[in-house]
Amino acid sequence: MANVSLRGVLPLCAILCILTVVFAGGCAGSPDKIGEVLADDIRVETVEWARLAQSAHNYQPWQVRLDPLFRDRMRLFIEPDRLLPETDPRGRQTMVSLGHFLAVVEARAAQLGYRAAIDLFPKGGESLCDFSRVPVALITFTRLGQVHSERAVAADIDALTTATVKYRYRPAALGPELVERITSYAGSVESGLRVDVVTDPDKVAWLNRLSIEAFTIEMEHEATLIETYESVRWNGRERRRHPYGLAFTANFPHRSLWMIDALMTIRSQRPEAFGRSGVRMFTRALEEINTYIILATEDNSRRSQVEAGMVLQAMWMDLHATGHVALAISQPLQEYAEVADLYAEVHHRLAPDGETLQLFLAVARPRGGQHLFSPRFSASDIIIRS
Repeated sequence: MANVSLRGVLPLCAILCILTVVFAGGCAGSPDKIGEVLADDIRVETVEWARLAQSAHNYQPWQVRLDPLFRDRMRLFIEPDRLLPETDPRGRQTMVSLGHFLAVVEARAAQLGYRAAIDLFPKGGESLCDFSRVPVALITFTRLGQVHSERAVAADIDALTTATVKYRYRPAALGPELVERITSYAGSVESGLRVDVVTDPDKVAWLNRLSIEAFTIEMEHEATLIETYESVRWNGRERRRHPYGLAFTANFPHRSLWMIDALMTIRSQRPEAFGRSGVRMFTRALEEINTYIILATEDNSRRSQVEAGMVLQAMWMDLHATGHVALAISQPLQEYAEVADLYAEVHHRLAPDGETLQLFLAVARPRGGQHLFSPRFSASDIIIRS
């Protein structure tokens, strides 16, 4: 019986590598009680929500330092121990992830009547190493009573705490109002930003082909394959020990978790098989994709990357709030040498005037089922008080 189950289950072990850049909702333990008890400190309260934001590979590369003298201030840094040097060698996806975090901070503060003023790069900096020492952002909270946030949906409790399966899809059905709202985010940040919604079948087919080619390279190139493989948390014990990365069990319905957890405790898949089955699952997932959202910035500066992330978090939650999910497609946009030709091809066609394509979202509707959340660190794990 065990051998039969393994043959049926192990080919699915690469399901999570579908999201080589995973932006998953969830937390360490359950987010079910979020919002029930407010933290006394507005800074801690916003971090409690922002820890649920999406991030590349679900690595949660954020570190927050509370100002010891001014209770209205905190600073956001990069956590240097949670980076992706192979799939994200220039740190672009990491900076986008920090933007996701900041969007939730700003939106949650507004819900509580605070304006969160976000000052990006107050001490300068450029490299990821720099941002472990100097802040990516200084956030200052001001109590105003009523605050409007253009990205309020970034902290929508239902959207933020919805666990969605990553590989079982139905085609998207974006109405004109949702399309208008998504494209309107282009004007919500200081740096130049372009948001396109693509539904043309030929263009969608081309994006699917390009994405599969890039994903295949990533799963066949040893360094990127191993980085993703080592990010997987195969069972509940690994989720608790390392509450970040790609949660294998999050892709299975609750009713089968006990069996999957037991099987993965006995034996997890080897990297090469993981890569092959991942490509198959990724290809199958894209068969149901009929809509892409494309986000481009005028340049590839650190500011543009962070601001793109703030917009992406809001878009993502808009999709969740309307019964959709987004599969993050980063593979053709990554910056390691093996995908350089695909990077050039996609930029030549979609950004001929020199823009940088920050991310594609392949939009779909989930087929349903209840699933675990991806693991998350607690707020106390990412806050430094001294």
